[in-house]
Amino acid sequence: MRAKAFKTVHELALYASPKAQKSALSAEFQGNLNIKLGACCENRVKTAHLRPFRYPFSMQAISHFLSITQRANHPILTHYHSFRDEISGPVASRWVSKMANLLASDLSNDLFGNTDTPSSILIELPSGWQATFWQVSGDLMGWETQNTLFSQHLSSNPFSFDVHVSNELVALEASTAAWCLAHSTAPLAMRWRGPLPSGILDALSELMAQSDQFEYEALNRAPSMKDYQAQINSDEEALLKEASAQGQPTRLGLYSESFPSAPLLTRLWMDGHSVVIVDKSHYTVEKAQEIFASEKVQLAAN
Repeated sequence: MRAKAFKTVHELALYASPKAQKSALSAEFQGNLNIKLGACCENRVKTAHLRPFRYPFSMQAISHFLSITQRANHPILTHYHSFRDEISGPVASRWVSKMANLLASDLSNDLFGNTDTPSSILIELPSGWQATFWQVSGDLMGWETQNTLFSQHLSSNPFSFDVHVSNELVALEASTAAWCLAHSTAPLAMRWRGPLPSGILDALSELMAQSDQFEYEALNRAPSMKDYQAQINSDEEALLKEASAQGQPTRLGLYSESFPSAPLLTRLWMDGHSVVIVDKSHYTVEKAQEIFASEKVQLAAN
């Protein structure tokens, strides 16, 4: 089978296996890459010795996140609430790519030359992968994000958001945001069901129009992956320590009414763990234990 041709250093670093990294490089591309590496690294790295490929530049946190999740060909998030959601690594990578592309293109205030004020997004969605991926996308793109799962947004707050994402039309109709997106969280939804008021966009339709591959760059103010993971709150550090103590990627089970923060989930996924979350408001302790057994959970926590 012929190896896929990777056209850029960025694409090669993110998506090629070590074997493909060597075979995918054409003679012309090897020459160009040697020039770039020589200029940036003072000839300390040569193309012939790239096994595995070492990205010569500082990889942005969002690119790092996407490269790890894209390779995780297993469920990284399973959520039991009113129904069961399961998200694999490549699916997570595609959703975050789409969200980041939409934020960087159509919704960013930088499009109009406003580089002094950070773009901002209010995420007003129920606990689940949708709210988490919107926050990961906004955070790692360098946006100011506010997620109502973790902080209370007051309607009297004079702060005006550039983007407001919600599954409640009443909230969006009262919003002062420049862009209002109605995001359906119904199972397998591909668009908003029913008519939308004037000025409110269908979030899923907008996302479906975006590429599955990340096509932009994060803003300069975007955090590094180390700084982002440092935002894990003290209440979650115990779980992180337990997971790290396993010494290997582990299937973790959480029985809780609250949803883990985006920085914590990001850290767990980057370390190779997968997470099963069972909502206390929908399942008893006994049922949660049955679920953990069926999901082959290796470490359960409350």
